[in-house]
Amino acid sequence: MYDFDKIVNRRGIGACKYLGVPENILPMTIADMEFAAPPEVVDALQKRAAHGNFGYTMMVDEDYQAVIDFVKSRHGITIPREHLLATPGVLNTMRCSMYALTQPGDKVVVILPLHTPSIRSAYMQGRIACESWMKRTADGNYTLDLDDIEKHFASGARVLMMCAPHNPTGRVWRMEELSPLAELVKKYNCTVICDEIHRDLVYPGNKHIPLASLPGMAERVITVFSASKTFNLGGCHIGSAVIADAELKDKIRSLLYEYGHECGRPPLFSLVAQTAAYKYGEKYLDEMISYLNSNIDMAMEYLKDLPVAVCRPEASFLLWVDCSKLNWDTDTLARKLADAGISADPGHYYDTWHIAGYSGIQHHFRLAVGMPKALLEPALDRLRKIF
Repeated sequence: MYDFDKIVNRRGIGACKYLGVPENILPMTIADMEFAAPPEVVDALQKRAAHGNFGYTMMVDEDYQAVIDFVKSRHGITIPREHLLATPGVLNTMRCSMYALTQPGDKVVVILPLHTPSIRSAYMQGRIACESWMKRTADGNYTLDLDDIEKHFASGARVLMMCAPHNPTGRVWRMEELSPLAELVKKYNCTVICDEIHRDLVYPGNKHIPLASLPGMAERVITVFSASKTFNLGGCHIGSAVIADAELKDKIRSLLYEYGHECGRPPLFSLVAQTAAYKYGEKYLDEMISYLNSNIDMAMEYLKDLPVAVCRPEASFLLWVDCSKLNWDTDTLARKLADAGISADPGHYYDTWHIAGYSGIQHHFRLAVGMPKALLEPALDRLRKIF
């Protein structure tokens, strides 16, 4: 029903991924996709634009209900309306949540590797980031290091910032990982700020389990999510949070207001796009996940038997590629990728937020494969030849 093979030219429209990128390089960097948004969203935006008046607007019952109904349909979870907070996006809300829960000098646990802005969040406004590196499993994949997380809790950290599903590894956390984590959170009276922006992009055979759904965790988890990854609406800067603690919710709302955002009054066209996506986008999402899954199949086939390793992602459209065997420094990796006609995010972006000037050995790179196969297949073929 939907055409994910259609190539959408994003050059010349201010698309971040393409700015400063030569015409002969395909950027596989920033985590947005090369697909058009659902036509139902485009239709809703065009209809609203035709109205001609773009005065102040607020969310109404229909807009809130669209979020609640989508989450119920997709994840089987009913969000009480009084727990739902309209937000300007995931990162803004995670940071304001951290500020609401901590004071300068307080420790905040962050699980690495992780995308750079989230790492930096744990350091902001005088907070002290406690970096907890995940463990590698026998198959080369990743899991939580619960002993290390407990070490940080025991040292006084009372806030954990995590990503579920995980970026960049694509892990979907299992109950056997989340249950002991929840017990640690309760034992040390901690709060988790959980970035669930990739939760709608889970592949068959995997199931996203919200940490807040575990026994005793609803009041201990701030869940933040958005339609931005799900429906390729990253430029809309709109999202939602679920906060069961009424006092904490009001505090976060107040902090967002201090930073210039009044909850429930998002940009007009962002709101139109979000509501249309949540109301009419499920069929599009189902078909896109099937298409992305076949893209992952293709990438895994092209990358096998090479001096790199990648575990199949369980969610999202990102590949976390282990290139340790190559022993390339940053400049060499970038040059080799450019020879293949692509650019990708180097692994040190997910180790630290101090990324400027780094030139050391790269052990990983992240590759975004959310694009038409007519773009992806030749890029993977060139990449294979380079390796």
